[in-house]
Amino acid sequence: MAKPKDEIETVVPIPGEDNEPERRRIRKSNDRDQDMERHGEQSPHNRGYDEAADGVVRTPDVARVVDE
Repeated sequence: MAKPKDEIETVVPIPGEDNEPERRRIRKSNDRDQDMERHGEQSPHNRGYDEAADGVVRTPDVARVVDE
């Protein structure tokens, strides 16, 4: 007996799985971030992750305040 439509299972690939161009793009980004860290520079991409891991709460930079 066939399964009703609401019980049919669909197998979907995990995002990023078997996607070589995406894997290369991520690797290149990681290599660039690590190179910056080796030279004492802070990577804008990683700043939020590092601060969250260290428990740092950063005050946001405010360009201007508009009173409406």
